[in-house]
Amino acid sequence: MQNPQNLAELTDYVRKTLPQSNTIANFRSNDKANVIEFAWQSRNFIVKTTLEVMEMKGNNLFITGASMLMQAAFMKRSSNEKVVEAIVNTLQQIEDVVRRDRERGLALLQSVKQTLGRLAGKTSLPH
Repeated sequence: MQNPQNLAELTDYVRKTLPQSNTIANFRSNDKANVIEFAWQSRNFIVKTTLEVMEMKGNNLFITGASMLMQAAFMKRSSNEKVVEAIVNTLQQIEDVVRRDRERGLALLQSVKQTLGRLAGKTSLPH
């Protein structure tokens, strides 16, 4: 998934991504500012559709340790989804190659498997 395009998508994304999302309170969309606002773990936050997160203290916005951690979690989920999407696309391409040329397709599959293993920090994978 790309960054949420509107506040409804952003709301869903935040609810799915935050741990203990059942503890979110005062969740509301601020259409004028194009952000969502909510309280979580006794802190007040705003999130932009760009996934930038800031903590509200009174009427002021701050970048705090908590807001940076939350932003990192949102970005990580987005990044993970992009990686999985790329893997699925690669597997579909391998599937097409296997249909046309089984031997070449299986060699490509083995190469992708080794690359994914290296990315995961494994030096050897079972065949």
